[in-house]
Amino acid sequence: MSYNGPRFYTLPPVPWPYILLNAHKPRISYIKRNWKHIESVIIDSGVEIFRNPHVKDYPPNWFGRLIGLYNWVKTYVKDVWVTIPDYPDDYHHKALWVDGKTNIERTVDNIVYALDHYPKVDWLIPIQGWNKKPCSLALSIRYLRDLGIIKKKGYFAIANLCVENRVDIILKSVGLVRSLLPNKRLHVFGIKINALRRIHHLIDSFDSFAWTRPVKGPGHSAKTMEERKKYFHDWLDRFYTSIGGQTVIYGQMANNSEENGWKHVGGVC
Repeated sequence: MSYNGPRFYTLPPVPWPYILLNAHKPRISYIKRNWKHIESVIIDSGVEIFRNPHVKDYPPNWFGRLIGLYNWVKTYVKDVWVTIPDYPDDYHHKALWVDGKTNIERTVDNIVYALDHYPKVDWLIPIQGWNKKPCSLALSIRYLRDLGIIKKKGYFAIANLCVENRVDIILKSVGLVRSLLPNKRLHVFGIKINALRRIHHLIDSFDSFAWTRPVKGPGHSAKTMEERKKYFHDWLDRFYTSIGGQTVIYGQMANNSEENGWKHVGGVC
């Protein structure tokens, strides 16, 4: 039995069709070595810099760096998406609320800037929210809808769950966004494997590097290429098992609900 499953983006120790590149330390050598196997690339904006609570913004000319990397990858792979630089609230709550704007408004400002100044780039639109507040994602979507961005664009990413461990919050967040964007491609950044079995049918893609640690019992992170390959295949086995042992058909849309989700917004926080 098969289902229209989500694409899994990562950067594994083996050839893989869906690659996630970090803008801070892009593995250029992987693209050069494996480009024939690659179908799609997502360039991550590099939000991990905000793990340091004293960092309030991206380095100067960060858009220039992203555009340069995008153009280079496009010479090898046709399907390339760049994540618009966003501001997470899940590392340090309110640390990126600056000058009267929360992380949501700051992210929306970057989205408007990116679409206005670089309209020909294939942008992955981040939907940010407040830490452990699923309903805040509806505010982000409302801003984007009012600006006409929801109507114009087709690929969006839930960006506030990277370090979230509570499955109930993950389920509420993904369910809400899917109900509000029933006909859009939907990516989830950093989703936990224990939540994937509950939401895989609601999304079109996700990314994870959790496979660098063993899924079969305690142990150290992968130190050698042999361990990286073993851990990666173990993680894939766990993923396939968690969704019922079905075969993933990559590259096809999830079976999305057409329900209008605005009436549910009040009850998900």
